[in-house]
Amino acid sequence: MDILIYTVIAFACGLVPTLLTLWLNERVKGSVKNTFDKQLEVLKKEHSKEIFQFQSEINHLKSNDSFKFTKLNEIRLKVLAKTHQLLNENLSLLKEYTSPVKIVPNGKTFEESEREFSLKYREAHNKFLKYFNHNSIYLSEEMENLILDYVAKCASIFDTYDAKVQYPKSENIILRDAYTVYKKIPAEIHPLKKGIEVEFRKLLGE
Repeated sequence: MDILIYTVIAFACGLVPTLLTLWLNERVKGSVKNTFDKQLEVLKKEHSKEIFQFQSEINHLKSNDSFKFTKLNEIRLKVLAKTHQLLNENLSLLKEYTSPVKIVPNGKTFEESEREFSLKYREAHNKFLKYFNHNSIYLSEEMENLILDYVAKCASIFDTYDAKVQYPKSENIILRDAYTVYKKIPAEIHPLKKGIEVEFRKLLGE
């Protein structure tokens, strides 16, 4: 009987520390898990805050880029419209100035009318060049080259005709070239103008 009691006591003495150790381990694990869960929750909140802030910054940048793109398109549309208008005005004046058939306004001689037309075209030409130089950055490189070629050929036609106005007693070959230079407009200017308009439509997204 005593042996049994001693055995039970010995077993109990051995079991209690084991159970106590297990209990302490579970408490420690629970405490660690609880601390870890809290830290994880804090990290999640901080991470969510960072993601939200990052997303806000991205949206802000997108908004700025969208605004810049919209503003750039608005300016470009205005430049295209104004450029097209000035090109048409210049071409119309050049056609009138070099035309072999003209109506002289009442109260003016033919020579006076010619000199006025010459001055009017020069002013229109210079006005366009000034506008183009200030705004060519909004045009495509292809369009810019076409316009420069267009302007150069228009200037050449103008100079050829204007020679007889400025120097009416020029040699016959100069006078002959002046009277026939209008034929170069449909041959040289119209194709360039068509090419410019094609580039206009490309920039407009057509």
